[in-house]
Amino acid sequence: MPAIISEEKISEIRERCSILTIVSGYLSLKKSGNNYFGLCPFHSEKSPSFTVNEDKGIFHCFGCGTGGNVFTFLMRIEGISFPEAVRKIAEIEGIEIPEGSRGHAKEEDSKREGLFAVHEKVVDHYHRLLMRSHQSADVRDYLKKRGLDSATAREWRLGYGGSGFSSFAEIIDSQKLREAAEKTGLINKGRREGYYDRFRKRLIFPICDINNRVIALGGRELFGNGPKYLNSPESLIYSKGNILYGLSKTKNAIRGKGQAIVVEGYIDLLSLYSAGIKNVVATLGTALTINQANLLKRYCKKLVLLFDSDEAGIRAAMRALEVSMNAGLQANVLTLPEGEDPDSFVQKFGGSMLLSNIEEKAMPSMDYIVEKKLQTRKLSSPQDVASLVYEMVPFIKLITDSLERSLTVRRLSGQINVEETLIWDALGKGKNSRTVGKTEQEQTSKKKSACEVAQETIIELMMRYENILDRSIDTGIIGLFVDNELKKIGEKIVEIYTDKGSISPSALIDSLDNNELQKKVSEMLLKEETAQGDSPLEIFVDCKNILKEQLLIEEENAISNKLISAQQRKDYDEINALLQKKQEVLQKRKKAVL
Repeated sequence: MPAIISEEKISEIRERCSILTIVSGYLSLKKSGNNYFGLCPFHSEKSPSFTVNEDKGIFHCFGCGTGGNVFTFLMRIEGISFPEAVRKIAEIEGIEIPEGSRGHAKEEDSKREGLFAVHEKVVDHYHRLLMRSHQSADVRDYLKKRGLDSATAREWRLGYGGSGFSSFAEIIDSQKLREAAEKTGLINKGRREGYYDRFRKRLIFPICDINNRVIALGGRELFGNGPKYLNSPESLIYSKGNILYGLSKTKNAIRGKGQAIVVEGYIDLLSLYSAGIKNVVATLGTALTINQANLLKRYCKKLVLLFDSDEAGIRAAMRALEVSMNAGLQANVLTLPEGEDPDSFVQKFGGSMLLSNIEEKAMPSMDYIVEKKLQTRKLSSPQDVASLVYEMVPFIKLITDSLERSLTVRRLSGQINVEETLIWDALGKGKNSRTVGKTEQEQTSKKKSACEVAQETIIELMMRYENILDRSIDTGIIGLFVDNELKKIGEKIVEIYTDKGSISPSALIDSLDNNELQKKVSEMLLKEETAQGDSPLEIFVDCKNILKEQLLIEEENAISNKLISAQQRKDYDEINALLQKKQEVLQKRKKAVL
C-alpha cells in the first residue's frame, strides 16, 4: 500500500516551509521583482530561466517546462517519493508526524526498515570476518597487493563472505530478517532445507544510497570459478540504474571540485580514493544511465570519464557521453595507455600523474566521438563522409548553447574537410538549424489561439481573485472549457475552494496527480500577469465571451458537416432545417449572446 500522511499534516508542512530556503540549498538564486531566478538544475542552460515565487510556494523552469511546489522539487532533485519528500521537509522544519496519521505508511516503512536492518547486519558480519578471521587472511593479502590498506577497508566497510556455506544465514535470529535477507538476495533457500549465503567466498563491497545507508552488496570472486562479480538483485530499496557506488562518501568532494571522475568498478574507485583522488564515483560495472547522470548533476556540471581502453571501455565511454550530454553535463574522456585500467595506472604512476593526465590529455566529448569514429572507417568516398556527418548530427543536436554548437560545427568541418553549410544542412534546415539547440519549449512554441489564452487567463484570475473564483462557480464557466487539461485544473480549483474555503497554488499542485498538469499550473501562475490595464472582472467577461464564441463556432461547424451529408442524400427537409439552425447560430455570433 502507498504511504499515507494526513492531508491536514501535509498542508501544515507545506504552509510552514519556505520553498525559497529549500531550493536555495541546491542552487544559487537572485531576486528580480517578486520572483527569484537561477540556472535550472534539471537541464543545461546559460541564462537563468528557473523561477521561484516564495509567496505562491511554487517554481517553474521556462526552459525545460519542469514545475511544481516544494514537494515536487525535492522529489525531482533527490529522486525520492512524495511521502519521503514530505517527511524530509517535516524533519527540516521540526514538524512531528504522528504515527497515527501515517496510515499504511507504517507498513511500507516497516518493510523498508527491515531491508535496511538486514543489510546492516550482513555488512557488520562480513566486515568482522574480513578484519579479524583467520579464514580471510588471503583476502587481506589480496587487498594489500591492490594497494588497499586496513584503513581503507574500515572506511568503506569492505567484507569477506566467509569460506563456509552459510555463515550469515546461520546468525539471522528472526523470521522477519530472514524474509528480508531472502527477498534481497543475501541468502537463498537450499534444495532440501535451510539457507545458504549467496555472497560466500567473495570480497564484499557494500553499496549505499545517498544517505550512506547500505542497500545492496557487490561481491568479487577471488579464488573460485564462479562469475567474477555478483551483485544484489533490485529491491524495494535498491535500483541499480539510480545508484552510483561511493557517491555517499564522495559527494562533498565532487561538489567542491565541481567535477566527478567516473570509473566502472569498485576497485578502480577505491584505488583512486586511496591515492587522494576523492571526487570519484563508479557505475557499478554498467553503462552510465540518465538517472545516474542526473544524480551527479546535483553536485557538479563536469564529468571525466575514466574507462578501460579496450573495445568494451570505448563503447561504455561513447554511451556515457551521449547520456551526459542529454543530462546537460560537460563530459571529457581520458584514454589510458593500452592495457591499463584506472587501478593499474594509479598503482604504477600514482594519483598525481593521473590528475596531470586528466588536466592535459582528457578530450572534450565531441573530439573523442569524432576520433573514435574516424578510427573505424576511411573517408574515401562522399558516401563515407555523409555517413559520418549524419552519425554526428544527434550529438550536435544535444548541444544546447548556440555558440558552442556553432563552434563545434566549425571544428568538425575542419576535422573531416567538409563545408560548414553542408553540416548545417544535415542538421535539418541549413543555417537556420543553428536554432536546434534552443530549448524544446522555444522550438515548439506557437501562437496560442484566443480560446486557449482565454481558458488559461480564467484559471489565472480564479487563483488570484476570490471574487472571480466565486463568479466562475456561479456561472459554471469551467463547463465551457474545450481544453481537457485546463478543464481538469479548473474543476480541481472549484473542488478545493468549495471544500476548504480557500486555495493556494502549492495546494492545487499537490492535488493534481498528473505531472503535466502540475507543470501547466506552475507555468501559468509564474508568467507575467495577463491582467494589465483592464479590471480583472472586465477581462473575465471578455474571456467568457470568447469561450461562448468558440462554442458557437463548433456548433456552426457541426451543422455544416451535417449539411454536407444531407446534401449528398438530397434530403431537402433536413437541408432546410439545418440552414435555419445555421442562420440562428450566425445571428447569435453576430450579437455575441446566447
